[in-house]
Amino acid sequence: MIRRLSCLALVFASTFAHAVGVEPETAQHDITALAEQKIIGNPGYWVEHVITGGKCDGTKVADLLIHAANAFKPTRNREEAIAVMVERHIIGMPDYWLKNAIEGKTCDGGNVAAVLDHLVTRLPVKPVKVLTAAPLEAKATAALNSAYDIIIAGAGTGGTGAAIQAARMGASVLLLDETDYIGGQMNAAAVTSMDEGVTLVRERGLYHELCGQIAAHYQPLGITSTTAYWMGHACVEPHVGRQLLHMMLTDAKGKGTLDLALRTQVVQVFKNGDTVTGVEIASTSDKGSETRKIDCHVLVDATEWGDVIPLTGARYRVGNCISDAINPKQAIQDATWTAVVKQYPQGVPPGFLITQPPPGYTENVQKTFAKALAAGDTTDMKAKPWSFATFIGYRGMPDSSRPGDAPPITRTHLNYGNDFPIHVAEVEDRALRQTACRAMRLKTLHLLYFIQNVLGKKDWAVANDEGFDTPYNRAEIDAWLKDSPEMEPYRTMLYHFSTMAYARESRRIIGLHTLTAGEIDRRAGHSPTLFPNAVALADYPVDLHGSMIPKYLELDLDHESDIPHKFGENGMGPFAVPFECFIPEKIDGFLPAEKNLSQSRMANGATRLQPSTMLMGQAVGAIAALAVQKHVQPRELDPAPVQDALLEAGDTLFARSVSDVSHDSPDWKPVQFVLTRGIMQLDGRKFNPQGEISPAQFEIMKNQVSHGRGLAPLNGPVTRIEAARQLAKWGAPGW
Repeated sequence: MIRRLSCLALVFASTFAHAVGVEPETAQHDITALAEQKIIGNPGYWVEHVITGGKCDGTKVADLLIHAANAFKPTRNREEAIAVMVERHIIGMPDYWLKNAIEGKTCDGGNVAAVLDHLVTRLPVKPVKVLTAAPLEAKATAALNSAYDIIIAGAGTGGTGAAIQAARMGASVLLLDETDYIGGQMNAAAVTSMDEGVTLVRERGLYHELCGQIAAHYQPLGITSTTAYWMGHACVEPHVGRQLLHMMLTDAKGKGTLDLALRTQVVQVFKNGDTVTGVEIASTSDKGSETRKIDCHVLVDATEWGDVIPLTGARYRVGNCISDAINPKQAIQDATWTAVVKQYPQGVPPGFLITQPPPGYTENVQKTFAKALAAGDTTDMKAKPWSFATFIGYRGMPDSSRPGDAPPITRTHLNYGNDFPIHVAEVEDRALRQTACRAMRLKTLHLLYFIQNVLGKKDWAVANDEGFDTPYNRAEIDAWLKDSPEMEPYRTMLYHFSTMAYARESRRIIGLHTLTAGEIDRRAGHSPTLFPNAVALADYPVDLHGSMIPKYLELDLDHESDIPHKFGENGMGPFAVPFECFIPEKIDGFLPAEKNLSQSRMANGATRLQPSTMLMGQAVGAIAALAVQKHVQPRELDPAPVQDALLEAGDTLFARSVSDVSHDSPDWKPVQFVLTRGIMQLDGRKFNPQGEISPAQFEIMKNQVSHGRGLAPLNGPVTRIEAARQLAKWGAPGW
């Protein structure tokens, strides 16, 4: 069964032509971000007229549209600007803006709010300093050290985020991956269309750095990298994303120790009582297999399925079960085996056209695809079925194999209509998982056959330049074809399929706190919980592919009323993930750093995306590195110094927009700290730096700081910003 429009599709389908109720906080964030980038010159005017849903002067709106369009390409007038904004899918119904964005007319504030919100997510990413470090090379098993401060299993966004942060803080790190293609969900599974929600998440920590490196790679080539979701969100070709992560790892290593081992997994965990002390790893290479025992202070599970958790003895959740009472028949989120496809204007290479229906392709299979996808060159997200143009724009990628820039989109990946049902059994039993993964690949072959032969797109085929034809991938395909000789005609294509499944849900530890849907909900004016121990922000809405019915949920954690009936119904925007979600209830020396933190299934539907997992991984890297520095277990840490380290690294931890203290302000870090810790509160939507704090108020605030002693008493009032600076230094030594 074809799933409903997923990810951002429904949001764009519902907001593209008309305004929706953009939340005031989101609108404020958008206005602040656009003012910082000099696109809005008078933010006060837009706050007054947009957030309140009032009327905006038509001339001012026309000027705004021209300034906004110039961020993409030079425009001479309002008409050209509107054409650019339509091309970038920032506005729909251009006639509305042609009629109203003129002198003497007004535009609805809600409509303008929707445009600003779309604009923020589509702005070109600013490049950062280009990395010059050589990509980090993998080491042979025999060359690895006998001990590391931190061992991280899984080199996806969570694992690389943890490794980079920990190495920068001086820890010795060993990063492992079961495949030979790092990047996990983002690169190895080819889901490089970043799921950023509708807020400006590109300002946060390592995800900001990654987006900047992507922009720095493509901009000199004259290529736009915000191609996903109809020219709306950051995207990268998997082979480029892989290369950038290798370079970021080398840069983080510096003169320290950050080793990488590929085609390697943890097969045994050693403990002293309830404390992890080391692991046994197993590696595969062209020379065969070998194992080694390696000691560590902290072990991190950053695998896509949470495969290390059971080896530690930690209790965990899987589906709606707890590990001591597993029901293998319970459903979890669907998984997908993607394939990167591109247009071959000079003809598809030999072996990349499917001329006969693959095994299992039936009339019913074709009818199911036809309900979701049809021929057509016009993009319309509301039309059912989707046209081919809408389909390729959904996960549109940059394409460095051709001259020119997008649009049009000439490279994408197949991730619509080919979801595959997964159950607890496939998580727990690797043999069953392998069978399911093969069936996923076959379903994607079916979709590709449909595209080439029913839709007639014979100039589109699997991309042969993403580097997926690796020893690991070949070994996986060779083993499948040995068991299933009927698949032999597809060998060449399958070697170029992505390296791993897009697994949306994994095992999840039971931690000191379990994040739930109610804590991230934004319904009816409800705000997400502002955890004082927040160490990461996420901002996607709850989005479960399949299994989102009461019998598959954890009704002791979430409620039937938490189920959204359409994408984004319960709101989207920043929500906090607290320190306690990363600390197992009992096992020491162990942390989760992917989709496997302590959370409910529904919360997992909002934290499972690439920006979120990278930032949560960064948090885990800081926790692990500080535990090593202080010679304590992670649970013994005060979260305040962890927050200090993350803020120092450019992360954002306060889950509400602050309109009067920008990210590049020297006071941004102390303001973030005192707001996150709950030591100070916003005045409306502003921090109000010049407001005064009395000595009595300051003493109360000092008692809210959980770390440090010896701050001198005040003899008289000070400004809020002066107090914030002192409290931040006191609460997080080392600032």
